[in-house]
Amino acid sequence: MKNIIGFLIISITLTVNIYAEKPVDDKVNFLPENNKAEYLFDRGLGYYNLNQYSNAIEFLKQALNIYINKNDKTNMARCYNNIGNIYNKLSIYNKAMEYHLLSLELEEELNEKEGIISSLNNIGNVLKNIEKFDQALEYYQKALNISYEIQDNKSIAITLNNIGNIYLSKENFNNALNFYSRSLIIKKELRDDFGIATSHNNIGISYQGLGSTAKALENYNISLDMMKKLNDGNGIASAYFHTGIIHYEKNDNKKASFNLEKALAYAQNYDNKQIMIPCYKILGEIYSKQRDYFKAFIAMKLYAQISDDMATVQTQKAVAELQIRYETEKKEKEIELLKTNASITDYQSKENEMFMIILVVVLIAVAVLGFFFYYQFRQKAHSNNTIEEQNVRLTEAYNKMEELAKTDILTGLSNRRDMYQRIKHETDRFERNEKPFTILMGDIDNFKKINDTYGHDAGDHVLTSIASLMTTFMRKQDIVGRWGGEEFLFLLPETDIDGGKKIAEKLRVKIKNESIQYKNHVLKVTITIGVSVYNRIHDVNESIKEADKAMYFGKIRNKNCVVTSDKI
Repeated sequence: MKNIIGFLIISITLTVNIYAEKPVDDKVNFLPENNKAEYLFDRGLGYYNLNQYSNAIEFLKQALNIYINKNDKTNMARCYNNIGNIYNKLSIYNKAMEYHLLSLELEEELNEKEGIISSLNNIGNVLKNIEKFDQALEYYQKALNISYEIQDNKSIAITLNNIGNIYLSKENFNNALNFYSRSLIIKKELRDDFGIATSHNNIGISYQGLGSTAKALENYNISLDMMKKLNDGNGIASAYFHTGIIHYEKNDNKKASFNLEKALAYAQNYDNKQIMIPCYKILGEIYSKQRDYFKAFIAMKLYAQISDDMATVQTQKAVAELQIRYETEKKEKEIELLKTNASITDYQSKENEMFMIILVVVLIAVAVLGFFFYYQFRQKAHSNNTIEEQNVRLTEAYNKMEELAKTDILTGLSNRRDMYQRIKHETDRFERNEKPFTILMGDIDNFKKINDTYGHDAGDHVLTSIASLMTTFMRKQDIVGRWGGEEFLFLLPETDIDGGKKIAEKLRVKIKNESIQYKNHVLKVTITIGVSVYNRIHDVNESIKEADKAMYFGKIRNKNCVVTSDKI
């Protein structure tokens, strides 16, 4: 209880100081030596809970340095584990893995079984995020074996659920169902109501993947009832959403819209954009089938708006990740340099003492002095070379990260962040020459059907094939990027709306006539394209939205077409 109250006080203090812009860092100087590390550690956790990851890492590393100096391996492992969790949260997976492995090494040395289980699960989580599913399973299995060994039911339930998540990601729904069900049994023994409700939701997803919609609905309903009793809005939204998807896939649009609208209401209250985005998109499709084009347009407009907001957040997160990577590498290099300088200073002091002792032996003293200056010169030259090499490697790594941050990993096209920068460059050029440029927004038709019929690998193959076709088809000055999912954005410099429409129509026909070979299947796809022009009448963001609206208008009308914004 005492620890909880202390943590709450620290969290409140952090919040007050953040908004009052009053530094509290100097407080640590007045604390007893034994309390400094714990204070810094708690501050790091406080910043972590406030999603201020850069500050969290800084304070946790300060605490870690104190624990290292004290050789407090238990708390060193605790720091490594939490720093690893933050890097995993930021998708900096190499750093996350490094710190979790350090934590695991210390826990194994101390033979702390619970800590070993936690570290193994965290390493599995990192491997899952980078889609190394088989390796993740190996770590989860080790964690499970130790959990059974010490009869830690809570850890057993968590690890079984993690293994279920792996099989769900691999679309091995039978195995996922098996592990989720085993986890559920233990959660019932522990009377973990939230865990029980979550397990029923996961079991429902597994049954849905197996095509057992009746059992899936049964589990979603159990999860929904329990989440309502727990007043967990996100859990309620999830249950309604998955129920709505089942009815949508069964073409029962009335029940689908009822459940999806319920899911949307709860998701809006909790600002759960992960559910809001697909709800708006699917509801827009349902409304268009019902010929309620006004509601369809509003749903699609909100879908596009929230998707833009999410992309902005992701862009900010990517920038933050790069900044943390750069600052962290820089700080670590400075620390190593300081250690080297301190070592050299200490060495100098010892040499001076020796020189005074053997001063009477002139020849030896001269020899020692000569050797000392020669050694110092070599050390300094070596340090300078090392620092220069580290700076070069750091610059190269930073440039590589900048390039990766501009590129869509799957297709190799520009990503949304890079497209925004290129569009900004084009608007600056417009201010000089006043030549309009055109924006195309294209979306592959019925893409979900490809994934559902042939699998997500087929969907990825279609996206990369279409991306390659677009790259070879477009003019040299044109730029194409992946906007998100199956959406692509085209920037056509010095092109009016009629010219943009002609290019879009040629691209539409080219894609329609293309045959994509996937294993033993020949896939045919079409694309719907919206066209708008930037000519200073509207803000450039409005021009992008106009192209998006025109594209969705084409989707509602008949797909496989080109629609210009001036025709809506």
